[in-house]
Amino acid sequence: MSALDVQALETNFDNWRKERVPHLSISDAFERYTVEQVLKDADLSDDEIDSGLFAGPDDGGVDGMYFFVNRVLIQADSDVPDPAITANLAIIQAKNEKSFTEDTVQKIYAFTRDLLNWSVPVESFSYINASARDAVSLFREKYNIIIGSQHSFSVNFYYVTKSDGDPNPKVQQRANNLCAFVHQQISIAEVNFHFWDCRRLLAVARTAPVVSMALGISKHFTTDDNSAIALVRLTSFAEFLTDEHGLIRRHILEPNVRDYQGAYNPVNREIRQTLQSADNREFWWLNNGITILASSCSVTGNKLTIERPEIVNGLQTSQEIYSHFKDRSHQNDMRSVMIRVIVPPDAQTTNQITKATNFQTAVTDVMLHATDPIHFDIEDRLKLQGLFYDRRKGEYRQQRKPVDQIVSITALAQAVIAILLQRPDDARARPGSLLKRAETYRQIFEENHNRDVFVAAILIDRQVLGFLEKQTDLTKDVRRDIRYYVTTWVSCILANNGAPTAADLAGLVPKAVGRIPGEMLAAARNEVLKLYQKAGGTDAVSKSPEFTKKVLSVLSTKFGLRADQI
Repeated sequence: MSALDVQALETNFDNWRKERVPHLSISDAFERYTVEQVLKDADLSDDEIDSGLFAGPDDGGVDGMYFFVNRVLIQADSDVPDPAITANLAIIQAKNEKSFTEDTVQKIYAFTRDLLNWSVPVESFSYINASARDAVSLFREKYNIIIGSQHSFSVNFYYVTKSDGDPNPKVQQRANNLCAFVHQQISIAEVNFHFWDCRRLLAVARTAPVVSMALGISKHFTTDDNSAIALVRLTSFAEFLTDEHGLIRRHILEPNVRDYQGAYNPVNREIRQTLQSADNREFWWLNNGITILASSCSVTGNKLTIERPEIVNGLQTSQEIYSHFKDRSHQNDMRSVMIRVIVPPDAQTTNQITKATNFQTAVTDVMLHATDPIHFDIEDRLKLQGLFYDRRKGEYRQQRKPVDQIVSITALAQAVIAILLQRPDDARARPGSLLKRAETYRQIFEENHNRDVFVAAILIDRQVLGFLEKQTDLTKDVRRDIRYYVTTWVSCILANNGAPTAADLAGLVPKAVGRIPGEMLAAARNEVLKLYQKAGGTDAVSKSPEFTKKVLSVLSTKFGLRADQI
């Protein structure tokens, strides 16, 4: 490997760090950079990357771990896909060094030995941090759900450095021993250990995602703006939806609108019955079709070439078509589906199309929450504060916006759950579950709320997070455990109210935009920490409703109750 390759990687990494994580140390930034490259094909959001990173003191010699089922990242609040066709466990260790060492592989081995030793409870692993223990618990819990079903399982270890050469034979042998151990523990597993050196890391960093896809068409017409309407054989559309592994291409489904509503949803049942019908009536007569947004589109012969396709309407139809044809037993089906490919001139038009096409049918689930009008309003309002609301997953990451200026839907929801709903335990442990429930989703993203509610909530929570990250006397685990309780406490101080209303919270924007006094943040931190330690000082405490009740009781005594609460 030439010195120029090493220099090119350093330059690529330095530019990425300046744009995305200028607040992180070089070592921490390299860990995150590595995960982005290793899992580039998974198209993870910043929050999803954070969910699997536990690097730091007592990390067990592993920086991060990610478990996928059917290529979907599984998190604490995730439902495991059924049926589970494929499962993949990725274990990543990044070293900002220029060689591979035996010691690093041995630490990965030790971590893996604990991970796969189901007979030893996770709570006994006191020598690894709470985030690492959570990752082990998550894998065990979720894999237990599918372990008895037929599926393929792969385990991939990634050891990444800036080395300019291959690992020496001793390091390679230790990696081989680790793979043999895993296969011995889980016999169906395909196990691989990947040494990523400077050249491999640089090559992936320079690789752009595939953005162009071809779709076979039967009939079509195009417009002057390069948009198109076409009839597409159901079999051709199913092929378009299917990747090289036989799974649905999730990346072409409009980001944040990726949740299939289920086989028992009445609309999906009707679509499925139509697909299975023995009569010869055209499918497109009975179905509204699919809307795809693209950066460009062109027709050559019977092929429609689409750049950066995103299915923004017809998700349920797409899923049912994929499921119907995935076993290739209906390849003689001559029916068609209508496809609209639209090339919007700007982002505003894109948002308008996404909203309009999804308002045609009432949806009781929250799978379309990213296209609710309120989220477009929030996106616009947060931009005024220099924040980028990731309503469309990955949009601002692709634009290389700084990580600490991107706000995901989940992160905003956590702030609102902690401050307005006053459920910091749920904000800490169960935000995804709350977003999946229609009732609590409506409480969080109430359409009648002044949009300043969301601005104040995220700004207060971000200031609390920034303050806690500088508290060197607290471990990373403790900072994580008390964060949302401190956020709740600070909001009460700012509002001078033990249970701020939405109107109270909206009125806090001027204070939240400005710098919250350090002494106020310190006072909230000390009060919460004292209660946390008295209750036992564990992550289990931070996730418990009982601890929330205790904190709220102290706050109500300190600030009093509103008239409607007496």
